[in-house]
Amino acid sequence: MQTTIPNTPIYKKQGQDALFLMCGLVGGIIFFLTYTVFGLATSHYNMFKETISSLELVRYGWIQQVNFIFFGILNIGFAVALAKALKSNWYSTVLVFLQVSCGIALIGDGFFIHEPMHMVCDLITFNSSLLLLFLFTRPFYKNPDWKGWIVYSIFTAIAMMAFLTAFGLANKSHGLAGLFERLAVLPRSIWTIVLAGKLLTGKNLLN
Repeated sequence: MQTTIPNTPIYKKQGQDALFLMCGLVGGIIFFLTYTVFGLATSHYNMFKETISSLELVRYGWIQQVNFIFFGILNIGFAVALAKALKSNWYSTVLVFLQVSCGIALIGDGFFIHEPMHMVCDLITFNSSLLLLFLFTRPFYKNPDWKGWIVYSIFTAIAMMAFLTAFGLANKSHGLAGLFERLAVLPRSIWTIVLAGKLLTGKNLLN
């Protein structure tokens, strides 16, 4: 009698692995909801013109500081999930390093609320994210389970660069800098949520 092995998601077998993947799934959502609700609740704060980091300088600014730090920790947790999901080679090490760099820089944003260190952390966060998006296309080459992911990753990186450029221009002209910064953050967060979700449902990066 032949025994049928159920199609169990690979990360459902080990709770710890699923926990690290959940870091990527919920991190961006918690970060977005926190700075959005806090921004709406803060008087004289214009989220369309003022940056997310400006919330660190208002009354109860510690809320946004904790938001940055917690988001950074979750990003590092997701890096552990990537290390487990990817093949063990130098290329994967670079990808994991970039993800960890994002997390550390976000934690830095929470601790260093003034320039120039805050700007340094911002630059590390965005540049690491862009490099990760472009380099992450390689593991999916000729992988039928991830059809279209290369295009999606590149599109996400291009969207980030476009909104960051718009943010820089708006910041100089006192325009809608806050709006464009938020639009620059969202594509990467959504990309991470989608990636974590696919891995949680059983998609395998090792094929």
